[in-house]
Amino acid sequence: MKVLIEIKFENVDDSLRKILFNSILLEKVDQRVVNIDKDKSLIIISANSISRGRAIMNSYISWIYTIIETLNKVKNNDRKNTPRA
Repeated sequence: MKVLIEIKFENVDDSLRKILFNSILLEKVDQRVVNIDKDKSLIIISANSISRGRAIMNSYISWIYTIIETLNKVKNNDRKNTPRA
């Protein structure tokens, strides 16, 4: 059974969208089943089974979540830079 999964970025700030799509790296093992379309803000997964499609989808969603969380932590970090000696 073939499964098609689309992850679409809607209502996302353009600067965040650029960061996300420039940070998501298509892994060599996924090149046959994953297509990243920056212009349409889409990640398309075409896998041979539901479990494989779900595993790939979860991997990319986890990566996206990590990027967003890292950006939020950097943005909310109010520490002053330590002067260099």
